[in-house]
This record gives sequence, C-alpha cells and structure tokens, in this order.
Amino acid sequence: MLSHFRKIVASLLFAKLLATGTQFLSVPASAYDLIFFQTAWRNPASLNYLDRSPELGLAYGNWLAGIESFSFNWKGQLRRVSGALDIRYLGMDDIELRPNKPTSEPLGYYAAYGLSTRGVFSIEKGNIQLGLGLQMINFQIYQESSYGTAVDLGLGWDISEKFKLSISALNLGSMNSIISESPDLPKRVMGSLSYNPDSYSVFSGIESNHLVSDLILYAGMNSRYKNLIFGGTIMSNKDVRSLSGGIGIDFGIYSVRYGFQWGNQHLGMPQIIDISVRLP
Repeated sequence: MLSHFRKIVASLLFAKLLATGTQFLSVPASAYDLIFFQTAWRNPASLNYLDRSPELGLAYGNWLAGIESFSFNWKGQLRRVSGALDIRYLGMDDIELRPNKPTSEPLGYYAAYGLSTRGVFSIEKGNIQLGLGLQMINFQIYQESSYGTAVDLGLGWDISEKFKLSISALNLGSMNSIISESPDLPKRVMGSLSYNPDSYSVFSGIESNHLVSDLILYAGMNSRYKNLIFGGTIMSNKDVRSLSGGIGIDFGIYSVRYGFQWGNQHLGMPQIIDISVRLP
C-alpha cells in the first residue's frame, strides 16, 4: 500500500516537475544579473575579462515562494579568451508530504532543488564578440531526479561606437527521462539593442521561451557613478509584469551588490546579494 501511495505521489509531482522543474535555469544567478541586462548569464558573448584581474564571487538570495539560491563564480582570462565558471543551486528542503486527507502532521518532508555547473568562454574579433556556454544540469523532486547537458550560444555586434546588438540562444540540450518522459529545458532565444554612452546604457530586448506562451519584452537602463553602479529593467508579457534592479558599491578589490525583483505574481519579492573580490 505504501509503495502504491509513493508511486501516486511521484506521478503527481512528476507532472509538476515537467511543467516547472527546469525553469530554475531562467532565474537570475546573481544581483549583477538584476542590475545589468547585458551579462554572461543572458549572453555568453557579453563576458569580457581580457586584461582584467580575475574575480571570485558568492551570491545568496531568496526567490519566489521561499526558494533559496546560492551561487559561486570565477571570471578571468585564459590566454586570449575570457572564461568563467558558475556553480549554482536553487531549492527548497521543507516541502511537506501529506496524504489526500486532512492530518495534523505531515508524513514527512522532502526536498526539491536544481543544480547547474556552467563554463563560459568568449572571444572578440574586431567589432564582433562570440560566446559559448557548456552546462551540466541536475534537479530532484521527492525521490525522482534527472540529469542533462545544455549549450548556450551568444553573439555581440558593435554596430557603431555607441550602439550594440546582442543575440543569444540558451539551454539548447536535453535531460534524461524520469519514469517514462524527459523534462523539457526552457530553451530561450533573446535579442537586444543597447545605446552605450560613457557613463550609462539604455536598452530594449525581446525573449522567446518555449515553456512560456507569449514573448517577453524588456526595457531599462544602468549607470555608474564613481564607485557606485545601479540599474533597473522592466519585464512584461501578456500575464506577468515585473521590475528588477539594484545597486552596488566597490571597496578597492571588494564589491557588494544588492538586487531585487518586484512583480504582479504575489509570491513575494525576490532579493539577491553578491560579494566578490578581485584577485591579484
């Protein structure tokens, strides 16, 4: 009987998993990704660490519905190529397991999490930037888990001294099957145009996510003043509207950044804080 009950629970959770489980890859990895739009998380061609000191960073945040996120990243130069390594985790570990009748106490607790390890490389040839991301993915819910790999592709084109066009295709890959089906990855195609004077940037963008029925539109700006950075992005489609942004400050080789997202989902206000250090 207990074995039969577990199979029913696993089937119900699996249906939810197929719909939402891999969408953790669409959650910003850091406060930096909430402050700025042109980042390696959205386009691997945006990574540029040539002739710059390597950087180590940690990020912690609370996302929608109480989901916790942790990430570690390294960015630096590998000969004449910019490189980065990102390891991130999103999950919940206190989900209650209950039968389909009222009870005072749950039968137990289980965890649901997503884990990804991503290497990013980018090169620059004249006014063209090319980027490649290679990603290993693992997520689990209840007693079921899935593994997979994905590729990210990015292109940046400096149309002129101040205008830039960016195009990327993200999460192109597959997951192994759970029970009898393979979960879908949130394959994303993004494009943006930015205007970049010396001290600020203004941009607009569009995204197609095959797990979301409508196109997603973006518009925003970011700027730097002395050792301060700040910015914001408006995101909108037919059903969801949100404002994300944040602020950061540099203390010599150390940087601290705070990012948030406010929207109409009524599931809380996600917040992320980053701490990074530039290495000698």
